[in-house]
Amino acid sequence: MIWLAFLNGILLIAALTTDSFVVSFSYGIRNVRMPFKLVLVMNMIMSLILAGGLWAGGLMETVFPRKYTLAAGGMVLLGMGIYRIRKQFLKREKKEDSVKKLTFFQAVLMAVLLSLDGLAAGIGTGLTESGGNLLILGTFAGGILMMEAGWKTGRHFKCFFRWDLSWVSGVCLLAIGVGILCKL
Repeated sequence: MIWLAFLNGILLIAALTTDSFVVSFSYGIRNVRMPFKLVLVMNMIMSLILAGGLWAGGLMETVFPRKYTLAAGGMVLLGMGIYRIRKQFLKREKKEDSVKKLTFFQAVLMAVLLSLDGLAAGIGTGLTESGGNLLILGTFAGGILMMEAGWKTGRHFKCFFRWDLSWVSGVCLLAIGVGILCKL
């Protein structure tokens, strides 16, 4: 069972950081510079919001019976996965920005927006599992790595690559949600 918890943790980290990769990839394609200090600030904000979600989920787990918290957490993660995949297929084409350097305000706003799913995932995970500190640290480190890798990959492929990979995080969340619901 330890390997299953480890796999769920890896999938959740992948789901929460895939958006960071995709956003950074799009900035790389558009030749928008992302200073490393802003990447650190953004990932600190995202990790703190995730920690708040984990704390809230853990608090709810002490109030409600385990069976109900597992069901609620699994449904939250499953719903987030379906929403992300559905959003991907209903996405409209957006105009490209002419911004050449990410500002502090843009970075903070983007971190908060990218963290909303982390808040919901944190609550869902807090309702079902422990190990939140490792999840927070893994998401912080994974977020930094995904942002840097996304930006560099986008810069490299900016001439011919226009795919959107945001659906991958939805698939990860779906897999975790189904796995939790199968435990019931």
